[in-house]
Formats: sequence, C-alpha cells, structure tokens
Amino acid sequence: LIARMNMSPMIVIFMVMSFPLISSSSQSCVMDILDQFDKMKVDVAKSKAASASVKPAFFVALTPHFTLTGLNSVLKFDDVRVNRGGAYDPSTGVFTATVQGLYHFSCMILANHGAVVHYQLNKNDQPYILGYSHKGAAADSSTISAVIELTIGDRVFVKHRHTAASEVVFSFMYLILLKIKHNNLQG
Repeated sequence: LIARMNMSPMIVIFMVMSFPLISSSSQSCVMDILDQFDKMKVDVAKSKAASASVKPAFFVALTPHFTLTGLNSVLKFDDVRVNRGGAYDPSTGVFTATVQGLYHFSCMILANHGAVVHYQLNKNDQPYILGYSHKGAAADSSTISAVIELTIGDRVFVKHRHTAASEVVFSFMYLILLKIKHNNLQG
C-alpha cells in the first residue's frame, strides 16, 4: 500500500511538472505561428491595396504613315506613351484587364489623303463597335468610343477589317482607358 502511494504521487507530480513545460512551449510556438500569420495578412492586405490603387490606363499611337495590311489583323500600336499598370502589350496590340470594372475606350483613326480605313474595337474575339474613316479630299478622321464592362482576363483590341489588302493610316490612333467603377456591378 505504501509503495502504491509513493508511485501515485510520483506520477501525479511528473504529470503536473511535464504538462506545464509542454503547454508553455506549445503555447509559445502557436503564438509565434499566429504572429507570422498576422504579419502575412498585413502584407497581403498592403499588396492588395497597392495593386488596387494602380488604375490601369494607357495611351498609344501608331507610327505615322503606317500601312494596315492583312485582313482582320490586330493593330499593334508601337508608340506607347502611357501604360499605367502594364496591361497593354505593344507586341500583341492587346489590353488585358487586370481589374474587374467598367472601362471607357476611345479610338481615333486619321486616314491618309483620299483613303478609307475600316476598323473595329473587339472585346475578346467579338466585335464591340465598328469604325470607318471615309474617303475625302484631305485627311479624314473617325472616332469611336465605348464603355465596356470587363472582368479580369478580358481582352480589348483594335482590329483592321475590310476586303482590301491594305489601307494607310496617316497619323496616329489612341486608346484611353479609365477605370470608372469596379465591384458591385449591376447587369
């Protein structure tokens, strides 16, 4: 009976002594992990805020006297004057939305003397609005403008459209993109 009593208090003492040591180090480890998660959450929130504050916008032009060749080819504007957010790719001529929202696009084409230019603004692979600069005695311009609702990954570009093999653009073309509204879009 005495031997049993001696064992019992030893086990209880051992358990009482070991439990606080394990609990303390576990608690410390858990607190360290929670602190790291909190720091990560703050970093992610800062990153999201920084990326949300960069509103995509671009202004691009064609080299003067650029000849449009190839039916249904995408116009690649080589004179990039503003490309805020880097969403316009001059090598492809495509703007890719990085933020969901409502955008305004404007496009002006100035055709060479006596020429006509047929073009269209596409959302993804579908025509959104058509443009046409008609034949005149002097240079003639045409402007199209559209408000387009985009989701992340949607593509917008200007495409040459006509049955002729080539048309000459006398001056430059530009697109202006302004993010007007995002989130809570109503259909």
